[in-house]
Amino acid sequence: MTVPHAESTPVDRRAIRSFTLVAVVVPLVLTVVAVVLQLLWLPALPNPAAVHWGAAGTPNGFGPAWTFPVITFVLSGVLPVAIGVLCLAGLRRGDRGFTYRFMGAMALWLSVFGAVLMSWSVGMQRGVADAHDAPSVLVPMIVAFAIGVVAGIAGWLVQPKQQTRHLSTSAGAPMVLAPGERAVWTGSALMSKVAMVVLGLAMLLILGAAVLVWFTGDATAGLVVAVVFVVVAAATVTSAAFHVRIDESGLTVRSEFGLPKFTVPLADVASAEEVFVNPMGMFGGWGMRWAPGRFGIVLRSGPAIEVTRHSGRQFVVTVNDAETGAALLSALAARAAKSPKAQ
Repeated sequence: MTVPHAESTPVDRRAIRSFTLVAVVVPLVLTVVAVVLQLLWLPALPNPAAVHWGAAGTPNGFGPAWTFPVITFVLSGVLPVAIGVLCLAGLRRGDRGFTYRFMGAMALWLSVFGAVLMSWSVGMQRGVADAHDAPSVLVPMIVAFAIGVVAGIAGWLVQPKQQTRHLSTSAGAPMVLAPGERAVWTGSALMSKVAMVVLGLAMLLILGAAVLVWFTGDATAGLVVAVVFVVVAAATVTSAAFHVRIDESGLTVRSEFGLPKFTVPLADVASAEEVFVNPMGMFGGWGMRWAPGRFGIVLRSGPAIEVTRHSGRQFVVTVNDAETGAALLSALAARAAKSPKAQ
């Protein structure tokens, strides 16, 4: 399938430039500044340094001071830039809409929050002889969060407002069904290797956080993080592969494990077409995803069946040979609408 592209306009070019600035350039510069500043401050920190604080804001976990620049590099640099790079592919192809703008603002918020919090945590420990006497982290967390929110709002406003635009692929020849003819189409929706790697790394980070929190003395918080890991792992496993079926009952999408299962009755189908999906830009990630006005089983970039209901809401599922599936669903819906029962 040929990847679709839209004509570039001045507003489109501004959208790409501003998103790149907000989600890639600023986080990179901010991360470099924060990491360099922290490295300059490290010799003045106690050894070991306070690296974890309890719910009351007092230090209860200790480790090497270089932990802070490493966390800053990942939290303020790697994660936001990864979000930006993954979204840019869709923007450059011509996709537009709320989700892209939101992801850019979120990437900037994450970068600013991480850089401010980690740098403050290092700076306030300079000259402290014993890490047990390190100041509370509550104020730095509140201030870092607030500064991040302000930065995120600024990142949102810098990007131009554009109507949602997702590119349809070539419609192809319409499918014609003879009166009484029965037809069934089946396909598989499988998670891409990129999505598996990203989600796998996310689960490892959650598991690592649970282990770190547990061994630093906060068993309750460690248990909570562990529960989150189990929930995320279960959701990832059950959404890694789906079976897709189109017949006279409509569209059915069922997990390899049987559940979850989603259906769009034929009577509820207003239209169906093949579209090109960018998971990060259009839905903010992979898996079972919600976005304004739509829900999707989004397991990879590429062709997908997009069904618009009579209510205007959309259901999207990434699947191979989406063109044939969409054509059959449209033909079945059109024939059902003309049948005497639908009158």
